[in-house]
Amino acid sequence: MYPADGTLTDSMTYAGRTVKRGKLSLQTDSTGLAQLSNVLRGSPSLLTASLAAKMNIIRGCDIPWYIQHHTGGHLGNFARNDGNSTDGQFMQGYPTPTIDQVMGWSPKFYTESDLSGIRQRALVVGSPISFNWSNPSNPQDHGPVQGVAGSLDALALFKQIFVNTGGTGMTNPNAALVSVADRVHADYLRLRNSNTRLSSDDRHRLDDHMQRMSELERKLNVRMSASCPTIAAVTTDTTKLQNMSTYAVDPALQKQVYQAFNQVIAAAIICDTSRVAVIDVRDHFSTYAGDWHQDVAHHAAEPDGAKEQTMVAAHQLTFANIFLDLCSKLDIDDGTGKTYLDNSLVVWTQESGEYTHSGCGMPIVTAGSAGGFLTTGNYCDYRNPAFVVDAGESGNTVKLFGGLLWQQWLGTALQAMGLDRADYEKNGLGGYPGPVKFIGPGLSKFYTDEVWNAAGDVLPFLKA
Repeated sequence: MYPADGTLTDSMTYAGRTVKRGKLSLQTDSTGLAQLSNVLRGSPSLLTASLAAKMNIIRGCDIPWYIQHHTGGHLGNFARNDGNSTDGQFMQGYPTPTIDQVMGWSPKFYTESDLSGIRQRALVVGSPISFNWSNPSNPQDHGPVQGVAGSLDALALFKQIFVNTGGTGMTNPNAALVSVADRVHADYLRLRNSNTRLSSDDRHRLDDHMQRMSELERKLNVRMSASCPTIAAVTTDTTKLQNMSTYAVDPALQKQVYQAFNQVIAAAIICDTSRVAVIDVRDHFSTYAGDWHQDVAHHAAEPDGAKEQTMVAAHQLTFANIFLDLCSKLDIDDGTGKTYLDNSLVVWTQESGEYTHSGCGMPIVTAGSAGGFLTTGNYCDYRNPAFVVDAGESGNTVKLFGGLLWQQWLGTALQAMGLDRADYEKNGLGGYPGPVKFIGPGLSKFYTDEVWNAAGDVLPFLKA
């Protein structure tokens, strides 16, 4: 996954350890692919020196307990794990919205005037990866955290962003609608406030329903910016491809599916009908037909390296076919001399860190400076070599080195998107999320008070 250790030429003392960085150096492998590491390889027409200078590779951001199977750790809902450990079971009691939804409902990310052109606050592909309050518009009584339904149909997702006007392009009809919510508002208030038989849970559900109606009407009344170029309609039938019998072991079909979703995302950002998108990549980009979890993932750290190479090849295709493709679709002039990618933050993370099921050192690969907020072109390593423990699974050769907190990375991303620490930090804890300070058994020496106290900072080396 990572460049050579020799890349790390700079260092500084931070949070009780020495953290390191170096400048990314693009090389060419024996097959002619451009590469930053064995996994981070791709076509030289996409992985260019210019793009490499806009990227960051980050090692050593940790979830400080054993989270095992999860989809919520990527974006901050640590409660979305399978409860396979006591650590995970404990954290299931602390659900939180994910940062895509925090951004999407923040008035600092979308101002009131911005929303006049936003069809979707956040696009979600696949699930369960995105989570939000049931009533995010009400900060005093926002209800429980719920999963946000994601789309697996690129055509349907495209129609959520654009409406066909009869031509080859897709634009919004700009037709103002009479407010249905306003028509029933008096009935809603009478039912909510006067009906003594209505339980508190039913009032929550009623409030949630009205909020969703109001948000739906806002979307339907969006007026497309006149500066939006004509966008070619997405034509790939992703549902048909996913239903093919060979899909699960056919990286070429998987490539078509995810690049169709990338097309939707890029179109939405270029036309400013949405500014946030998340993709849950469940496909392996491998022809391996066995049990990937048990046969590959659980054996990837064994000394012979056989299954590791299967995983490396799969991750390389994921990087080349999804990450690089999306970056290339955004790395076009936005009319200001910068590109859409320059003003964005594209991020690839994974479920596991240094070995399968470990939350230590989950890789972070980024592109874009978030409008100049972040420095780029860096390989950063935040691990502390003084804090090492043998990995616990039989036959596993990997050692874990305590790093900085994953919460600090998520807070860095939120600050890069224009939010202040006070907008998301809780309970006196830095970073995101901050519902509780929890350290897994035996890991207290990794995650000292110095590490927790630094969690509200932008990660070292990254603030422009």
